[in-house]
Amino acid sequence: MAVKDPGGRRSFPTEIARQQTRVPRFGPLGRIFTHTFEAVLDNRDFRMIWFGMVLSMGGFQMQMVVRGILVYEMTGDPFITGIVGMGFAPSLLIVSLYGGVLGDRMERRMLIQISQTVNGALAGIVAILMFTGTLAWGHLFAVSIAQGAMFALQMPARQAAIPSLVGKDQLPNAFALNAMAMSMMTLVAPALAGVLYELVGPKNVYVMVSAVMLIAVIFTSLVPKMPPPTDAIRQSVVANIVGGFKYIGQNKLILNLMIYSVIVALLSMPFRMLVQVYAKDVYGSEPAQVGVLLTALGLGGLAGTLTIANLRQGHHRGWIVLGGAFVAGSSLLLIVSVPVYAAGMLGMVGMGLAEQARWALGQSLMMENTTDEYRARVMSVLMMTFGLMPLGMLPLGWAMKEFGSRPSVGVIAAALLVFALLSVFLMPRLRRAG
Repeated sequence: MAVKDPGGRRSFPTEIARQQTRVPRFGPLGRIFTHTFEAVLDNRDFRMIWFGMVLSMGGFQMQMVVRGILVYEMTGDPFITGIVGMGFAPSLLIVSLYGGVLGDRMERRMLIQISQTVNGALAGIVAILMFTGTLAWGHLFAVSIAQGAMFALQMPARQAAIPSLVGKDQLPNAFALNAMAMSMMTLVAPALAGVLYELVGPKNVYVMVSAVMLIAVIFTSLVPKMPPPTDAIRQSVVANIVGGFKYIGQNKLILNLMIYSVIVALLSMPFRMLVQVYAKDVYGSEPAQVGVLLTALGLGGLAGTLTIANLRQGHHRGWIVLGGAFVAGSSLLLIVSVPVYAAGMLGMVGMGLAEQARWALGQSLMMENTTDEYRARVMSVLMMTFGLMPLGMLPLGWAMKEFGSRPSVGVIAAALLVFALLSVFLMPRLRRAG
């Protein structure tokens, strides 16, 4: 049951209609389910774009795993494998700003579809090259770069579109569900890709990935067009980029969230990318045990998004965001202090929980407090943190080699805890965010 205004435009469901659509059928479990998936259940358009997100991220995660295995089998060179694996980062960093501008200038549904289509086509091209026996590792490197650019184009437009698909009171839930899609696929897709690689071979896996990504385009096409604000279209690209940074600087809550998110990401994410090195050095882990650690990370992330999906305005969400740095630092401290594999698993669960406090809840607060004209550009600056990962990985990797894994990660844990404490005192607007 939706309400239309006098001009005939579609509006959000009324509260009465929402209550009618969320009548629980299975007692307490039904109430938990409908509250957790409120935005998906209540809003058909968000449901379609969310399914597209699940498929897109599933294909992206499967491809990353298969590409890494394939490159190492082709070259036997860990350095080349790492270069190809991180190929997406520079293009993501460079294209992010333009992706934000395009997300505020172009029709957003079309921009998402273009990105999804190109990603599906790239996976198909790799499959064709394998079937013809002409694939080289350079092709996979080029695809990694291109996919980083497509990710930078798609995500700002997708995140900026969400507030137009759900009511303001459902924004925290919608962004948490978006993050849940990423967490679910991080948990499921890599394992599925590894099994399929063994069963049907990399050629057929790439065919499946291409099909999954192209099916995502169909779901996105079921969403109405989402035109951008007209004010941004009349400005130059450079003016849009400069305007986005000025807006972030003037909006103190957004600025606090941005500084907090970037610093926590630069301190915590490199360990996640180098966990296999730490696990081998400290635990003597085999590849399968490293996979279990990454699964624990995914489980923590999934638990975090389920919790955040149930938060609403008035739940002291700013304190929860700030608490993410404390949890991340404490988890790393546990991993360093107790050199036992079980402690590592528990610490990885904590890292997954902390990441969702920063990423899912931080996104929600940013988008809630950003005007529509600037949403894609604000999101694009946040997306740059993924492109900045090498800035944290290279020093940590060097330190782990020179000084050992535990001392190096211990410094990171201490830095996270110090920054968490400083944030509580220096970011009052974030503390007060509800």
